[in-house]
Amino acid sequence: MSSAPPPSKIAADLRDLQETLVREIPMCAMMGIRVVASGDDGLTVELPLDPNRNHRQTAFAGSLNALCTVAGWGATFLLLRELGQTGDIVIRRSAIRYQQPVDWRQIVARCHPVTPAARQYFLEMLEEKGQGKLDLVVEIASSNQVAVVFHGSYVVSRATHP
Repeated sequence: MSSAPPPSKIAADLRDLQETLVREIPMCAMMGIRVVASGDDGLTVELPLDPNRNHRQTAFAGSLNALCTVAGWGATFLLLRELGQTGDIVIRRSAIRYQQPVDWRQIVARCHPVTPAARQYFLEMLEEKGQGKLDLVVEIASSNQVAVVFHGSYVVSRATHP
C-alpha cells in the first residue's frame, strides 16, 4: 500500500499543472481557469463566472464543458506524475449533462478520484502497450446540488517529444 505524497510534493505538482495549462492550453488563462486542490476527493479546478457568462448572466455551456475537460486532463496529468510516467494526454470522447443553470461567481469543478482498479489497469496498459485509457467523471456543484455531470475518456500515449 502506497502512502500519500507529502504536501510539498502535491503543492509543487499543482503549481506545475497550473503552469502547464497556461503554457500548453492558452484558453485556460483567457478563461481564468485555476487549479485549486488535489486530494482524496479528486482534483478541483475553478473559473470565474464573469468572463465565462452568456446573455442570461449564467455560465456559458462551452465554458462549463471546457472546465470539465480541463479538470479531467489535469487529473490525468497528476496521475502520470504520481506513477512516475510521461505521455501525451488527449481526450478521446466525452458526454456532458447540464442539469441546471450555473450562476455562481466562482464555478468549481471536481474530477472524481481514480479508483485503484482503474489506476492499475491504466498503468498496465501504458507499460505494456504504450497507451493507457482513463474514464473520468467531473461534476460542477454547489451546496451539494449537482449542476453539471461530465464523463470523459482520456488516452495517454508514450511521449513522442522530449
